[in-house]
Amino acid sequence: MKAPGLFQELPPARHPLWQGLGWALVAGTLGFTVASLSRGSEGMPGRATGGDPLFGEGTKGTRGTVTEQLGPNRMVLAYKTISGSEQDLLLEQVTGRLDEPAGLWRLLSPTARRQAGVWTLLGPMDLGVADPASSALLGKGRIDSKGPAIRWTGGDWEGLAPLRWDSMEGSSRGTWNLPAGWRRETDGRLRVERGPVRWQAPTDGPAPPTLRGMDAERLWATPGFQTGHLEGVKAQLSDGSLHASVADLTPDTVTWPSPLSFERADGWHGEAQGGQAPRPLPGATFQQVDLKRFKARRTLPGGEEQLSTDGARWTPAGLRLEGNVIWDQPAEGQRLMLRAPRVLLREAPGKDLPESLPVGFAEAEGQALLTWGRRSLSSPRILVERASRRWKLQSPVLGRSEDGTFSGGAAQGDPRTWTIEGPVQVNLFTGGSLRGAKLVWEEAVWTLTGRPAAWNRLRERLSGPRILRRGDLVTFPEGLNGTLAAADGDLFLRAERGQSEAQKITLSGGVECQGQGWRLSADTVAVTLAPDRTVKLVQARGAVTLHGRLGEGQGEALELEPGLQAARWQGHVRGKGSGSGW
Repeated sequence: MKAPGLFQELPPARHPLWQGLGWALVAGTLGFTVASLSRGSEGMPGRATGGDPLFGEGTKGTRGTVTEQLGPNRMVLAYKTISGSEQDLLLEQVTGRLDEPAGLWRLLSPTARRQAGVWTLLGPMDLGVADPASSALLGKGRIDSKGPAIRWTGGDWEGLAPLRWDSMEGSSRGTWNLPAGWRRETDGRLRVERGPVRWQAPTDGPAPPTLRGMDAERLWATPGFQTGHLEGVKAQLSDGSLHASVADLTPDTVTWPSPLSFERADGWHGEAQGGQAPRPLPGATFQQVDLKRFKARRTLPGGEEQLSTDGARWTPAGLRLEGNVIWDQPAEGQRLMLRAPRVLLREAPGKDLPESLPVGFAEAEGQALLTWGRRSLSSPRILVERASRRWKLQSPVLGRSEDGTFSGGAAQGDPRTWTIEGPVQVNLFTGGSLRGAKLVWEEAVWTLTGRPAAWNRLRERLSGPRILRRGDLVTFPEGLNGTLAAADGDLFLRAERGQSEAQKITLSGGVECQGQGWRLSADTVAVTLAPDRTVKLVQARGAVTLHGRLGEGQGEALELEPGLQAARWQGHVRGKGSGSGW
């Protein structure tokens, strides 16, 4: 049948049938509404609290939001189920969102309950905060315990259980552990008034961290711990620790602005006027702690060792000391002091110190000075093996003692014995100088060797393969030759052995002397010098032979005065000459 015909067969508009159908539709709509209300409201829209009650007694619902106004900010709580009333409201499977200028906060909690306007969120729960500008995650936290985790009144949060927080950025990157009682204030700051607060540095870097952690009694910090302040601080460092009254956090550094004390595993302990740990590169761990006005000491078997410097850098590899370094150490009953612009002490492998510096060694740079008693050595670079106390000095080396000064090449040794490579030049305070290819400085004895080594003083020029000097005594144990000044010209000497002391020079073993027009040989010869260091008297003993203008002869003993041109024989003599000696 066609549609127009069908409509023509319907009852007219005022037929009783249509009236019955209308009432039936009204009754069905009312019944459906009553049934829906009896099951509760679904998808209830969120509303701000305050004003008229939001919920009546016994209200239930699913999947909605509740919004709390926190000053200029709003906390939006999305839930899976809701029940209760305005005065006692229960949310389950809650996701929270709080957007502030300082950070974008998110939280997850299994249950949130509001009673008399105070919210309590139950654990275990998760928190996180992101940068408002970039939305980059700054940190995330976790409360593992079940039961009450956070109490929230207005904009303030009170931690009812310990919080573990992983900071993602800045100098505070790592894990923070806050005790129960921590607070989040309206401005977003986290605060702990009663510790301990503990921070642990990340260990996922390419090298172990220098700054490993900090414990504190009190704390405040901005969201994500980008900036903050700690009090009553104990920091754990590689191979040691430090104690400070306060520590400040910035995105770039951890700073200890006031005096602090420290201890090292190697026995050093002391104080500094402050310090800081610069933020490492992304993905790296703290590799250095810089301390100002560093003073340290430790006890050794021979006494106390002391160390001071303008600045010290504490790294996993050891210590880098910069600026007016003074290292004072005991050395066999006396004090051995090293002064240098820079000193490096290696304790372990690592790139923080030069790879050429072995473990267990220290290196002083920048014209270092080593002193003990009235003696000293200086060098552009000094290396010491700390266990054996053996020192190596880079050329050129300058030295000083009670007797004089010297310069030479590289040196090595200890305060008892030093070996200095040549060329060596020694200048004596009493006058005179020594030159050689090598100097061995042993207590009060200076031994020079060379090809030859030379001794010069005023009008004396003597040389030999080996020269020993002790006080005013200069010894030539392996041969001697040289010249002395005489009234009539130079006196040439040669002998197998010799020594010079005060105004007398003694020669022995195949002695040969040659003056102006004369020559003698003997087993021993003693030369006495006048105050002006010219030859006054020559005394020869044993198998004496004289040739020249002062006579020709042989005898047991001879005295010769070059100034008077006189020769006097003693004992049996064979030869010819003039004067009373013949």
